Amino acid sequence: MPLLQLVISRLYQHILELKLWLLSTLICGYLLISWLLFFLAGEAGLTSNPLTFIYFAATTASTVGYGDLSPETEAGRMVAAFWFFPGALLIFSAVLGRLTGMLVEGVRRMADGNGNYERIQNATVIVGYHRDKTPLMVENLVAGQDGDEKIIILASEKNVEVPEGVRFVRAERLDALQSLRRAAIAGSQKVLVYAATDAETFNTCLAIRELNEVVHIAAYFEDRDTAKRAGKLANIEPVVSNACEALVRAAQDPGAGEILMALSTAGLGATIYSAVVEADNPTATGILEKALAGSEGTLIAVSQPEDKSFVFRPFPDSLKSGGSVYYLANKRLSASEITSGLEGADVRITV
Repeated sequence: MPLLQLVISRLYQHILELKLWLLSTLICGYLLISWLLFFLAGEAGLTSNPLTFIYFAATTASTVGYGDLSPETEAGRMVAAFWFFPGALLIFSAVLGRLTGMLVEGVRRMADGNGNYERIQNATVIVGYHRDKTPLMVENLVAGQDGDEKIIILASEKNVEVPEGVRFVRAERLDALQSLRRAAIAGSQKVLVYAATDAETFNTCLAIRELNEVVHIAAYFEDRDTAKRAGKLANIEPVVSNACEALVRAAQDPGAGEILMALSTAGLGATIYSAVVEADNPTATGILEKALAGSEGTLIAVSQPEDKSFVFRPFPDSLKSGGSVYYLANKRLSASEITSGLEGADVRITV
């Protein structure tokens, strides 16, 4: 008896939840019984071809009812009226309800941060959430015109206001590999890390590097020593607040603080952008400067591939392949806009 009660209880639970296997079994059993009844009623037009019978069942269940197929015998009409029509409507309603429930559940899971975006490629992932700062980060990413159409936020907070068009993943820990996988870290094109503490940021950067060895990671730190250590061990680009320096500049040179803020914010006039130069031979820096100026850009710094430190004026005479240029412009310049002013030089620009 306990075993029988257990089986009945499980079956009852599956019926309440409309399990797919049970629903499929009911549909197959219903169609088989219906076909047999119509066959016994002499409805050869409905039962001679299985595809014809399935078509009749589908149009009847969905209430479309084209009218091209219908029972022709009295017995067939009785079967349709008292068995087929009520059963078809009932099963159709159950299937529709099940599909609607699955769709609603999927949308709810994604809204709650339980979705899985592991298959998404070339996404921009923001790890960490700050109510005031994260929406500004998203706004600047979009304004920066660097292909950030797919943005995913990974956060551990419960109350997260997700900007429109942004996907959201909730995790207990930001450095958990499974959570980072769900946030599409393995195939991402860039990652921004801004956790609650430097320790959490550091651990998260190391975990991200486990999943993706080549993605560019920019991470914010409060402590300069921790930032340097993370930059060396995790091969990231650490960012440390320059609020103290900006405050001094604003005091000594009125307006300098506002200019520094404008230069780091896309969409507020000129902004700092970068590009990588690839050439068969060292490229004359003067030619690059003129090419940028022709596209309304201003060269402000360069870096060589073997030395990532920035060089300001006076610039070196040439820039080796793999070196970077940093320029001011009202918008990000495309590779073609920059190379159009290189006077036919065999140079490739990556932006």
